[in-house]
Amino acid sequence: MIHVQTPCRLHFGLFAYSRDDARQFGGVGLMVRQPHIALHIRHGEGFTAAGPASDRAAAFAQTFVGRAIEAGLIDKPGDLPGIHIDVQDMPRSHTGLGTGTQLGMAVSRGIGELLGLQHLGVADLARLVGRGQRSAIGAHGFFHGGLIVEGGKFEPQNLSPMLVQQSFPSKWRIVLITPEKLVGINGEREVQAFAKMPPIPRDVTAEMCRLVLLGMLPAAMERDFEVFSRSLFTLQQRVGECFAQAQGGVYADPILADIVRFVREQGLEGVGQSSWGPTMYAVTRNDDDARRLRMDVQAAFGLSNEEVMITQADNKGSVVEASDSRRSAK
Repeated sequence: MIHVQTPCRLHFGLFAYSRDDARQFGGVGLMVRQPHIALHIRHGEGFTAAGPASDRAAAFAQTFVGRAIEAGLIDKPGDLPGIHIDVQDMPRSHTGLGTGTQLGMAVSRGIGELLGLQHLGVADLARLVGRGQRSAIGAHGFFHGGLIVEGGKFEPQNLSPMLVQQSFPSKWRIVLITPEKLVGINGEREVQAFAKMPPIPRDVTAEMCRLVLLGMLPAAMERDFEVFSRSLFTLQQRVGECFAQAQGGVYADPILADIVRFVREQGLEGVGQSSWGPTMYAVTRNDDDARRLRMDVQAAFGLSNEEVMITQADNKGSVVEASDSRRSAK
């Protein structure tokens, strides 16, 4: 029995998207402790799974084994036992938390451990379950946690390299707001959105890179809450403007724009939308500020405890637990 637990990820922004030969994608994001994904993997009959997103977990397992056979990682495919996965914890899918990648990476890492393939690195694990086709923040965050910047890629089949992994201030808290009635763009809609999206101008890419390199990263390192928050909000605005055609505005729904305005009226600047949404994030200085904001947002928008939660950065990444050992997934 192999147990894998992985944090979820917030995606703060994509740097580049064009139709020329330039490096594509790239971006910045943060791994968070809650919500998280937890699952057990063991040998079984065929490719089966139980719990939330069980069909998707079983499909990841089947993809992993098929690609591992093709790559020669499994010597005797005819003798291979089946795989059973029990998904213990899994947040709602398509909310901007990267659950597809984190589930896929957890399944990939767990099966690799079960089959004695502990040597597989992040690019191998992502490829074996078909993840990391655009953003690589969740794949790298699975191994390392923290605040991550990835550098985009030229070749679609490659995994974008991780440029920076930086610990996030431990006292800062993040309030996550995910209205239950909303779902983010996903699947074929996402493919079509990228196909129709206009290129991101190079000067906008340059500004976003400056906001991260000369704003967010040093501010997080120096625990400068104000500069980090301002840089993050400005980055979010630029990213939202680039994706406005696909999602109908800087934010994916008018209520999300209202939430941003409300949070900023409370004196907090570091607020935005993770990926396609609908999850919104607001960075606060400490627990007290986070609890206060949570209550205010719930009262103002009539949201439940499940729709508004307090979390913090996960600076370590995923953990794998076998029957006789416990070790980091690094």
